[in-house]
Amino acid sequence: MAAFHYNYAIVCRIPDSFQDIQLQQADADPIDIEKARDEHAEFIKTLKKCDVRVIELASDEAYPECSFLEDCALAIGGVALILRPFSKTRHGEVAGIRKLLQELNLHVYEIKDPDAYVNGGDVFFTGKEIFVGVGSDERSNERGANAVANVFPEYNVTPIKMRGDVRLKSLVCMAGRDIIACGNSPQALNVLNQIRTTAQYSYKILKLDNDRAANMLYVNGRLIHRTRNEIGEKCYSEIQDKLDQVPHHEISFKEMSKAGGSVINSVLLVLKMKHHKSVVSTLP
Repeated sequence: MAAFHYNYAIVCRIPDSFQDIQLQQADADPIDIEKARDEHAEFIKTLKKCDVRVIELASDEAYPECSFLEDCALAIGGVALILRPFSKTRHGEVAGIRKLLQELNLHVYEIKDPDAYVNGGDVFFTGKEIFVGVGSDERSNERGANAVANVFPEYNVTPIKMRGDVRLKSLVCMAGRDIIACGNSPQALNVLNQIRTTAQYSYKILKLDNDRAANMLYVNGRLIHRTRNEIGEKCYSEIQDKLDQVPHHEISFKEMSKAGGSVINSVLLVLKMKHHKSVVSTLP
């Protein structure tokens, strides 16, 4: 089974309460929610260009972050693990994801350890092994990394020590088969050093001048990344030059990012196996 091959992309509409996330940040620029929804709509169109069928879930006003649904589950091949973000305000989000993954006939597992926490933004799958970011803020912890290892024993699972309030995949992402894109902040370089030291396999490294540029999505041999205006001319040129063999799609995520949204945490990619039910959407 080829890594990074998917046939379904699960996304969730943006609720009005999306703006409440950003209100928690005193100095943040106001979110234009209509622009955020426009960005999300373009994201969906771009996913469809990558040969996946999009399942669009209805938004839930009770969960402002429900559009970042990749945080709630990890799907590799025909297996899915329902994750457990440390913030209890997000635990209710997983019910709809669980039901959908079961309808897609994936083997769905739960975390049994009550003290294990793991957020999808901290689980970095390279196609060959898994790295899990664990930090002092406890959004993801060592026991959460152990839970991932228990469900995916065929992959080596390595904890990566995180510094500050940042997710692992906000610093590193896959930019192609065996290619890791990495930002240039001290946190990103620290993470990269740990990966290089502990990895069981070798990877090509694409270093970029800012962490935002490293936020990309590799799906079915195509690459989705941020626009030139958002990542800067130097990073944009690096991506175009170093990854010129990969078809590219660029999208704007300026408004989505104000609430912590990224290209990679706004979709749950799934490889649906044969002989499954047909699932289209939860939207009326």
